[in-house]
Amino acid sequence: MPPAAKLSLVLPMYNEAANAAAVVNELIAALEKEKICFELILVDNGSRDGTGLILAKLAQGNPAVKVVRVPRNLGYGWGIINGLRWAAGEYLGFMGGDGQVDPADVPRVFKHLLAGNFQLCKVKRQKRQDGLLRKLVSHIFNKLFVYTFKVNVGDINGSPKIMTRWCYENLNLCSKDWFLDAEVVLKASYLNLSVGEIPIVFRRRQGGRSSVRPRTVWEFLRNMTIYRIRGVLREGGDFVWRQRNPA
Repeated sequence: MPPAAKLSLVLPMYNEAANAAAVVNELIAALEKEKICFELILVDNGSRDGTGLILAKLAQGNPAVKVVRVPRNLGYGWGIINGLRWAAGEYLGFMGGDGQVDPADVPRVFKHLLAGNFQLCKVKRQKRQDGLLRKLVSHIFNKLFVYTFKVNVGDINGSPKIMTRWCYENLNLCSKDWFLDAEVVLKASYLNLSVGEIPIVFRRRQGGRSSVRPRTVWEFLRNMTIYRIRGVLREGGDFVWRQRNPA
């Protein structure tokens, strides 16, 4: 990737053969249209379908596309963490690779971050076109999260999330599962970072199957309880985030 690349965007994909090509090509078109210098880091997050082959073909002959292979799926967050390790941009971000985010919203988030001089910028899914159960679970999570931690964020799991490199390096992300989004919000709040947010319409899945399962509810509640009691997150049985506000 050319050293002038400004935005590194990570897309974790787990069994997304039905969506991968369209998601990546539409995203490239949207970023090029806005003349944003970028690299896409596509993470084959332990897929068992043809996702890996599709990502490899998308990267052929395109220096702006990089593929990272995670042999075994250990969770959504682990795919993102592995992708971010290879990011070379001045700004770093991540979003789902399932096609539910309109590609045109990615440049909007990035431009809002730059214009507002934020450390972190994310989306708020103001209108959702996914199923009733997902809407209900998300609503409960957000209400419980805000009540528990008193953070001023309208949508914890809304992505893309785009941040400065300084922000990324100081968050020290470690959540391997779906709690990664919440970890970003909590640590940004702890460090008193400036956070921007823009409204978007969250689209319905066009193909494939969601990786969100009933156990996701348990994972989220368990991690939220650990963070509330200890103020840190677990990785491999150890509490790993003890960094204090550098200010």
